[in-house]
Amino acid sequence: MTPSSNCYELLGVATSANNAELRKAFHQLSKQLHPDTTSLPSDEATRQFQNVCEAYDLLSDPVLRANYDLFIEKENNLIRQKNETYLEKIQPVQFSKSIGVRRPLSGGELFSLLLLITSIFLSLALGVLIAFLRGGNLNFVPSWLMQS
Repeated sequence: MTPSSNCYELLGVATSANNAELRKAFHQLSKQLHPDTTSLPSDEATRQFQNVCEAYDLLSDPVLRANYDLFIEKENNLIRQKNETYLEKIQPVQFSKSIGVRRPLSGGELFSLLLLITSIFLSLALGVLIAFLRGGNLNFVPSWLMQS
């Protein structure tokens, strides 16, 4: 995405657009600009499609969108005063998409957790069963804990 392009203008939505409006605009543009479905040259279609995807990714994340809105507000010089104002002193914070994002566990991860828990319980049960069959005392006190 070029630095001078505005994500809202690129998607054709207002700055107050909600997630449903963003999604609708993205789907319409992605159908028009996808390299497999457009009559544009392949390189141009790919570039425009990537720009639309990046704009949608940015605006669909609430934290990134708030940061972008602050950046746009500062860039457009909405506050025109001689003295520095509070908003002009604020620098946009660069957020990583992976920070603070918690994704659900996948099926493979859930299955591995199930196997881990099952193996722990089976190991405990097997240890108790072997101790019982040997006639061992289940109330074992370690030698270092015994009082002489």
